[in-house]
Amino acid sequence: MKWQSFFSHNLKFGQKLTRLHHTNALLFYVLSVTGILLLSSYFRLHFPSTRVWMKDIHIWIGFLSILPVLFYLPKIQRHVFTIRKRKAHKLNLFLVLVILASLIISGIFLTFQRHMPPLISSYALFIHDAATWIGLPYVIFHSITRSRWFRGLRNGNEKVNKLADQEPMIIQKRNPLLHRRTFLKLIAGIATIAMLYAIFGSWIKDMFNLNKLDLQTGNDMKPYPTPQSTLTAVDGRSGEFRYYTITEMPTFTNENWSLTIDGLVDNKLFYNWKDFIQLDRSAQVSNFHCVTGWSVYNVVWEGIPLKEFLDKAGVHANAKYVKLHSGDGVYTDSLTMSEAMMDDMMVAVLLDGELITQENGGPVRLVTPRLYGYKSVKWLTRIELIEDEHIGYWEERGYPQNAWVKGKI
Repeated sequence: MKWQSFFSHNLKFGQKLTRLHHTNALLFYVLSVTGILLLSSYFRLHFPSTRVWMKDIHIWIGFLSILPVLFYLPKIQRHVFTIRKRKAHKLNLFLVLVILASLIISGIFLTFQRHMPPLISSYALFIHDAATWIGLPYVIFHSITRSRWFRGLRNGNEKVNKLADQEPMIIQKRNPLLHRRTFLKLIAGIATIAMLYAIFGSWIKDMFNLNKLDLQTGNDMKPYPTPQSTLTAVDGRSGEFRYYTITEMPTFTNENWSLTIDGLVDNKLFYNWKDFIQLDRSAQVSNFHCVTGWSVYNVVWEGIPLKEFLDKAGVHANAKYVKLHSGDGVYTDSLTMSEAMMDDMMVAVLLDGELITQENGGPVRLVTPRLYGYKSVKWLTRIELIEDEHIGYWEERGYPQNAWVKGKI
C-alpha cells in the first residue's frame, strides 16, 4: 500500500485489511524492539534511567496495539470467507491471532501484576516470553516471504512457471528435490533463525538458565561455608533466577569483602569473612518475587535474620529506617524499621545449601520474601541505621517505595 493512501477514508475492503495489517506489523516490531531493550542486560547497565520510561512506552504502545485488533474484529467474518480456500492464509491468520491474543492478554496482566498474586504474574510472564520468541521469528519470516522483492525472486519468469505447471512432470533423476519457491522459503527461514540466534541467543540462554551448569561462584571466598542446618532443599522448587545488574558485576575475596552495621547504633559491628561464617545461622524456605513478573518458589536460604544484627548493634530510638549498601558501590535501598524487624528478613549466605553465586548477589545478600526483589540488595556489605527516609536506586528511577507483594507469597 502506498503511504499516500494509508490515511484515506475511501478504501476498498482489501485495502482496509492491508492498512490494518501494516499498522499491526509496525506496532509489533516497535514492541519487539522496546521489549528486547528492556530484557537487555547491557541496556539495563548503561541506561538505567532510560529503561524506566522505555517500559512506560512499551506499555502504552501495547495498549495502542489493541486498536488494530478491535478494528479488525468486525471484518473477520468477511475476511475468513474470502480466504476459505487458501489453507496457508487461514493458518497464518490463526497463528497471528493466537500470538497477538497471547501477547495482549499476558501484557495486561503484567502491567497490573503488582495488584495480582505472584503466581498469576509468573504464568503471564511465561506466556509473554513464549509468544515473543515464537512470534518474532514467525513475523520476520512472514515479512520476508511476503515482500515484493522476495516474490519477484521466488517467481522468476512467471510465464515459464505457468507453462511448466500445465505440463505433467516426468519423474527423472535430474528433477529437483525442492521447487524454487519451497527452497527460497527454506533459506529465508534458516536465515531468520540464524540471525535471531546470533543477536539474542545469549539473552535467551540467560533467561532460561541454559548454562546453569557453568555458573560458578565467581568469588573466591575461603573457607567455603558448609550448611549449619539439615534443611538444604525442599520438594516443590520451581522457577529460575534471572540475573540483573546495574554495574559491572563485583568480584569478592576475603581481602575485599566485609559486613558493617553502623549509623544510629550503640555498637558498631564489623565482620570479615572468617568472622561472618562463624556466626550461628538458621534456614528458611521462602519465595522470591521480582517486580518484572518472575518468581522462584520454595527456595532454601541459610543466613542470619536481619533483626539479630539490629538487636546486637542496639538501634537508637531516632533510627526510623535501615539503609542497605551493595558492594558494587552504586546500588542502595532501604527498609522501614518495622519491615527490617520481620522474622523472614535475612542476611543470607547459602542458597539450597550452596554459597550464593556471584550472579545471584553472593557471597552475602539480603532476602526480603514479602517485598519485591529490588529490596533484596545483592553483594551486601553495609547495613546503616538512619533517621530520614532513603530513596533507593530504582525508586529514584520510578519504582514505588512500597514494594510489598500482593496476595499469597
